[in-house]
Amino acid sequence: MKLTRRHVLAGAIAAPALIKMGGTARAATTLKISHQFPGGTIDDGDFRDRLVRKFAAGVEKATTAN
Repeated sequence: MKLTRRHVLAGAIAAPALIKMGGTARAATTLKISHQFPGGTIDDGDFRDRLVRKFAAGVEKATTAN
């Protein structure tokens, strides 16, 4: 793979965030997902809303399991 200016710039932009995190996720991190589609429930409604709800349920399950 050839290293280009674009790769160097992307690495320079990402470096402060990676250094700040220190390679580990913090327990106080909050994920927020925003979408513009009609709401519903995990079983009814727009499929994009259902996907977001299922993702949120999976994240909740994974974080409470630890």
